[in-house]
Amino acid sequence: MNKHLLAFYALIAVSIIGLTYFVQSYPVSFIDLDITREIQEIKMGHLTKVMEFISIFGNSVGMPISVIFAALLFYFTYHRRESCFVLGALIADLLNLLFKILIHRPRPTLANAKVLLIFTQSSFPSGHVVHYVVFFGFLLAVMIVKKQIPTYLRILIGGFSGFLILTISFSRIYLGAHWATDVLGGYLFGSIYLAVILTFYLKDHIKHHGRDPKMKA
Repeated sequence: MNKHLLAFYALIAVSIIGLTYFVQSYPVSFIDLDITREIQEIKMGHLTKVMEFISIFGNSVGMPISVIFAALLFYFTYHRRESCFVLGALIADLLNLLFKILIHRPRPTLANAKVLLIFTQSSFPSGHVVHYVVFFGFLLAVMIVKKQIPTYLRILIGGFSGFLILTISFSRIYLGAHWATDVLGGYLFGSIYLAVILTFYLKDHIKHHGRDPKMKA
């Protein structure tokens, strides 16, 4: 394995361990409280609706529908390796659920935040953030490397994916669904999982580069 990639994995793993220790020691920290208050004090028109829309692709309905739709779209447009890889986002979601159960950190409550959406699952790490980093991160990577896809679609899908990856953190905190450290944990967990699947995907992509996309099934 590449030394730099191994160092990246080690850095992320150590960061996850350190952050996990922190949230278990301080379930409600002054850092989380301050960040939540600053974000939730923002008042802009239909901001709540915008934040709810940003989060829709990670809820119990939007998440499986978007993943299955993307997998089928790749499959029927002769990008079948991409179809298989995109389904890997579901594995990340299951692993994250297991991690939530083990950590069992409570979510923000009405006593310390404005809670606009109610969830029963544990808080750390943010499942939405993990899913967005893995699923939309993979879509973004595909749009960068797959030159066979029309340019306008690559720009549209890639831009939208990047936008959601960046804004989902703000959305989850604004809606009172997660603390900032939950979001950070989601980015760390999602990044290491995405790095693993991209390592295999890009290696396979280079091996198949230059062949007719219809022959890549």
